Amino acid sequence: MNDLSGYLRHWAGERPAAPAVEFQGETLTYAELDRSSSALARTLLDSGVASGDRVGLWLSKSIESVIAIYGVLKAGAAYVPIDPSSPYKRAGHIVAHCELACVIAQDDRVEWLRDHSSCRIVSVGPAADPSAIGWEQALAAAPVQDERAAPSDPSSPAYVLHTSGSKGVPKGVVLSHGNARAFVEWAVEEFGLGPSDRISGHAPLHFDLSILDLFATCRAGGCLVLVPESQSGLGGALNKFVTEKRITVWYSVPGALTRMLAAKNSPLLAETSLRVVLFAGEPFPIAQLRRLHSLVPEAGFYNLYGPTETNVCVFHRVRPSDVAEQRTRPVPIGRPCPYAETFVVDRSGRPVEQEPGRSGELCVAGDSVMLGYWRDDDLTAARTALIRPDGAEPLEAYRTGDLVRLDDDLNYEFCGREDDMVKIRGHRVEIGEIEAVLASAGNVREAACVAVDDGSGERTLEAYVVPEAHPLDVSRLRRHCLAEIPRYMVPERFHVSAALPVTATGKVDRNRLVES
Repeated sequence: MNDLSGYLRHWAGERPAAPAVEFQGETLTYAELDRSSSALARTLLDSGVASGDRVGLWLSKSIESVIAIYGVLKAGAAYVPIDPSSPYKRAGHIVAHCELACVIAQDDRVEWLRDHSSCRIVSVGPAADPSAIGWEQALAAAPVQDERAAPSDPSSPAYVLHTSGSKGVPKGVVLSHGNARAFVEWAVEEFGLGPSDRISGHAPLHFDLSILDLFATCRAGGCLVLVPESQSGLGGALNKFVTEKRITVWYSVPGALTRMLAAKNSPLLAETSLRVVLFAGEPFPIAQLRRLHSLVPEAGFYNLYGPTETNVCVFHRVRPSDVAEQRTRPVPIGRPCPYAETFVVDRSGRPVEQEPGRSGELCVAGDSVMLGYWRDDDLTAARTALIRPDGAEPLEAYRTGDLVRLDDDLNYEFCGREDDMVKIRGHRVEIGEIEAVLASAGNVREAACVAVDDGSGERTLEAYVVPEAHPLDVSRLRRHCLAEIPRYMVPERFHVSAALPVTATGKVDRNRLVES
């Protein structure tokens, strides 16, 4: 079993009537998911999609989107999820840059795709547009013979996830079936996932946390219970969801759990079926983690770390000492997963000794590390370090840009970013991309953006703008940003300044911006 769709084929044969995915009262069994995705794969192949092609998914999270992912994989293609909240311009860049052979889209996006691209279109809807294949038609095709369509090479690309790019455009991270399987196989064993588990699907499908939701659930034969996008930011609704849907495994950014704890109905968490709580993407404020741990004391808590380029590569199971009253620091990110080899390097790129107190940039090698950035060999090379361990052959490793420190137990502690990339509600955001968008607006001479703590443990974005002429229409500037970048990247506040403070080297002094 080299491809990710093999998990689905296995359980469709072993437990065909078992629930595979559930969403807003609708359930699809493993047999139904297998049959529908195989029919979609046949439709894609018949419409000209070839093995190795890329197929876009411009969909809201739904049962149809899960069918689409497995259909694309069964056709031997790689899926490219597009944030459904993205402005059309950003989505159009991904469609063109990834040279998508087909896009599976909500029906309200079909007309725009027809007018702005030449790719084939499958519409999740009635397909009133004759240029698109309707969903019912797509699923009416004779199922494809999976063993002929799915890739046999584990190094074949499985998906391309886009993260914020410093050049003002998103960059595509290409990951293979083997990259995902290294993580998935470990996760199922480490967390003891099985057919009786009901695993939350909180992360959007363009976010790397969704890889566990989608494929670890299927590898284990459990049921993926999708969280509606309208509820993903509402703590009270999430508490009800976890309780009423009998969720046994939860995975999200800490911000979602923090909002759940802040809701009036947070005591519901003590009545849930949770046995594993996983969090990743940003530090979890220790006071909030301590409170959650007290509400669900029997659950296993794990801090998972890893950029999109490596998926999860370092993990830490929370110990009682980690949530003791006297602790003030966030829990460590831990030690490497069995499939990952990690190094801490100094500024010259040399590995430091694995001793308490040593610090530097974390580099990762191993089976889960990406194939590279889509059509950007220069960036791939720039993020690759040649590590020379003592007495061993040189090893290529991914430079995370994250600074870590070894604690007394030789666990890694996260210390921050080496560059300007920050985490906002779990999303990796490159400050340079936001600043490029701000600078492209009318009547803007200079712009800088910083992430600040909002007092609750979460970070928010603030923009500082020097206009060409006064007054600056801030509402218009905000609308400009909303048209160019996803909402989570749009600054919460805009400050109009006469000038930006600079350091002795002429760079914007972000510390002074925050202090002003």
